[in-house]
Amino acid sequence: MSDNREILDLANRFESIATDGFEGRPYRPALAALATGLRERPGMAPRVAHALGIMIQLIDESDPEGRFAAKVAILREAVGMLSDA
Repeated sequence: MSDNREILDLANRFESIATDGFEGRPYRPALAALATGLRERPGMAPRVAHALGIMIQLIDESDPEGRFAAKVAILREAVGMLSDA
């Protein structure tokens, strides 16, 4: 699997977890587990955090009413977990 494809797949996994949280399901354990696993892979956490930042920007731009604000907040939480690496 190419690095870029893996980055996209990992960002999409975070997005799926954020969707769970947005829909009211528990999400923090899965978010923390995925972030922890990525922090153990040299160089991976910052790249996924960057991809999540782009995803957040796209969601914000397409949602001026803020319907997905909770989802964006969860994605920002993920970026914070990855940035702590």
